[in-house]
Amino acid sequence: MIRSKIGAIALCIASAGDVRDAAAQSVPATGPGRVEVAIGVLWVGHQALGSNDANETTPGGSSLRIFSTSSDLASVAGFEGRIAVRLIQSLEAEVEASYGTPQLNVTISNDIENAPPVTAIETVEQFTVGAGVVWSVPLRSLSPRLVPFVTAGGGYLRQMHAERTLLETGQYYQVGGGVKFLLWSRPRGLVNAIGARVDARALVRMKGVAFDDGGHAAPAVGASAFVRF
Repeated sequence: MIRSKIGAIALCIASAGDVRDAAAQSVPATGPGRVEVAIGVLWVGHQALGSNDANETTPGGSSLRIFSTSSDLASVAGFEGRIAVRLIQSLEAEVEASYGTPQLNVTISNDIENAPPVTAIETVEQFTVGAGVVWSVPLRSLSPRLVPFVTAGGGYLRQMHAERTLLETGQYYQVGGGVKFLLWSRPRGLVNAIGARVDARALVRMKGVAFDDGGHAAPAVGASAFVRF
């Protein structure tokens, strides 16, 4: 009788362990929930936008430089938000938007009459809307609450300046990586997880207020809080 009771208890413990293992396997390594909503801050570093010469054609047909211009966007902190949907266990698709007001600096130099360089400064309202993918890297040696990831994406760039009288549009592309940290999670319920995300990116913008159509790179760092449903 005693042996049979001990055997029954052992069987129950083993069954409970199997249930816990199955439940753990049913929850993705990135945590519970399928839809993630995040909001945070975004810092974008200094971005050189290129240079150009103002030339005049001489009577002999040659080109004479009158002055040179160069422009750049100063580093700026802004806001960004995103909505992500899990496609498979380690892959998410996300849409994102950001807003910032960097300073546009336009410098005139190399004047033909040897005038000193002059820099004009104005504020640009900058909006981006885009999409991307996030792949969670399965590194088992890390904490189960800490999930590293890589990301890539791109989208639409809109820049307004000259007191909102001029509108420039372009594109942006980015690639980077970071970590997500789950502060709280549960497998069921309306809210499944709350956490934080930090990432660094290489950001390339094309067109917009730049003098040319080429790509211009800048570093970017983002930090946000997210809720998963």
